[in-house]
Amino acid sequence: MNLPRVGLIVPLREEFDYVASVLDILGDTEENGRVYHRFVIPGTQDTGILTVIHDMGLANGALAAHDLVSTFHVPLIAVIGTAAALDKDIRLGDVVIASEIIDYLQAAKATEDADDPSRIRISIAGTHWKPSAPLLSYVRNFPIRQATRRKAEEWSEAAHDRCRIEPGARPAKAPVHHVGHIASGDVVVGSEAFISLLKNHDRKCAAVEMEAGGAALSVYQNNKVELMVVRGVSDRAEKNKTATDETLDIDGAPNAWRGYAVRNATTLLMTLLAGPGFPWRGSPHLPVPYEPHTPASTGSTGTPGSSSGASFGTVAMALPAGAAAALTAAAVIRHHDRDGTPEQTDAGHASQSPGGTDTNTDERHDGSGQPAVDHQPQFTDHHGPVTEHHDPGLF
Repeated sequence: MNLPRVGLIVPLREEFDYVASVLDILGDTEENGRVYHRFVIPGTQDTGILTVIHDMGLANGALAAHDLVSTFHVPLIAVIGTAAALDKDIRLGDVVIASEIIDYLQAAKATEDADDPSRIRISIAGTHWKPSAPLLSYVRNFPIRQATRRKAEEWSEAAHDRCRIEPGARPAKAPVHHVGHIASGDVVVGSEAFISLLKNHDRKCAAVEMEAGGAALSVYQNNKVELMVVRGVSDRAEKNKTATDETLDIDGAPNAWRGYAVRNATTLLMTLLAGPGFPWRGSPHLPVPYEPHTPASTGSTGTPGSSSGASFGTVAMALPAGAAAALTAAAVIRHHDRDGTPEQTDAGHASQSPGGTDTNTDERHDGSGQPAVDHQPQFTDHHGPVTEHHDPGLF
């Protein structure tokens, strides 16, 4: 089986249930205390892996991204889940893809209010991170290019048709996706004043969430790994979200807007990954043809990115953290050498073979003078235990 192409980070168990409802989950395995779920990218022969961190925050996002890359060598990390909209033009159920991630607590300063010393003023500095130019161009142009425009329309129509929100609260319009700035930090936002603080720092902030800044810690300085942040909008960061949280689905279950938002984000991400010309890191860029019926690739599956010819090495993890928790995560990442790969330094990365594979990844030794072989993951599928036999370190 091919290398997994993408590693998904899902913050909470509730969000995993929504993700799993629209993905074909093949099985799961546990590696070094973390559980991974294998799935198929719809419309392709490629697979991905997913982990649930069961908590919120930048530190958890950073460690999850590190583990996904160091264990499975994925060229793409995607953070999915819910977000709160900061832009009045974004509707509940819409999806926001990050064109820039703002770790807004990085280097923030707390001072006393000059007029009232009992009050604290927070001055935001922040670290800003952007995806690569090819990825950002692909996402921005997906709805308007001839080869992909119809796929974007079909995603929107299908998402609206699949909406499970009770009649009366159901959105009148189909969801759309926005490309904009996403604020990320260890704060559950439910304050108009705090929203104003974020918007004053960056007027282009479209949404706010709590994990993407941590994932950026793990991939920012590595040229083999890309990061996408795809968030479904489930609320507007109101102080009291009772109305949205108590909205029922057609089965009478609460949190219908969260389910709608996460399913929309998940299906949009899969649509983008399966689209012609997706700019997979480490693979040759294939131009999208002008004619929508002309194949974008001559591969056996007819979908770009399905070739198994590219291989991916380990990564160097670094990015200045903004909050104390993120600083702790960065320290853990630098010393978190689970698989025995020598720690990489700022002076350079581990040596690479001509094919792009990290030669240090496969040449680990167990003390006997012979290279050690990774153990094979033991997966349990939905029908019972099954042992997968693949190349070392792969699904």
